[in-house]
Amino acid sequence: MIIEVDLSGIIPVELQGLSPLAFEPLLHDIAEAARDKWIRVAGEDLHTSRRDYLESIQAVEFKKGVATIALVGRLANIIEEGMAEVDLRDTLLGPNVRISPEGEYGKHLTIRPTGEVGYYRAIPFRHGTPGTGGAVGAEMGSQYKDVVEDAGQLGRDVYGEAKKLKATVSDPYKGTKWGGRLTASDMEKLGVPKLKPHHAVPIFQGMVRERKTYEKARQTQYMTFRTISTLVPTGWIRPATEGRHYAKKVSEYVRQMAPAALENYVKGMGT
Repeated sequence: MIIEVDLSGIIPVELQGLSPLAFEPLLHDIAEAARDKWIRVAGEDLHTSRRDYLESIQAVEFKKGVATIALVGRLANIIEEGMAEVDLRDTLLGPNVRISPEGEYGKHLTIRPTGEVGYYRAIPFRHGTPGTGGAVGAEMGSQYKDVVEDAGQLGRDVYGEAKKLKATVSDPYKGTKWGGRLTASDMEKLGVPKLKPHHAVPIFQGMVRERKTYEKARQTQYMTFRTISTLVPTGWIRPATEGRHYAKKVSEYVRQMAPAALENYVKGMGT
């Protein structure tokens, strides 16, 4: 998705003989305002995918009297334009995904005792901590708002137990050293039910407290992992979603504000 800002269509006839460079400062101002508007509109509306989407809005590029703002990345463009219903087995375990040994990135071969052959892989889910508003993954407990009486308290209870876990340490140079996990007994103690009937276990079971080490910082996040398999036909259907179409709103904003901005700019030129 790309938004283009081009002032040539609204420049008065009597000023069209001027060099395009004469209007370049105005083009810069309008394009940067459009990008700010895009970030603001999406940031106020999105929750769990906010950070991924906003990071996909690129800096303004200027070329020959036209400014462009690009939205890059598959996830951001799915949010923007929508997507038809998808069986995630076709994408996460499809023919374009490489087959790899267990523990490495990709899908893994499995053969049942009956001789049936299939593929599987573990998919990570990041859980936001209570009070974060779901900015970096669904906030713990929010998934159960229609299932239990007090989903907020459930999330706080799960977080309280997860904080006690021995850390799983991820280091880009040394690999991963696994720590503790929330168990079935923890789920029973905390009163965490299965979220949906076809789930094998509650969604917080198996949660780890992952600590990533970077050159100048450490980051703690809470993760669970769920297995998707071509041999299990239930679940993992991504429902169709409507696009948010923020770019259309931004383009309309530019269309409405550009003429007045141009008029004020021309007055400032003393023309």
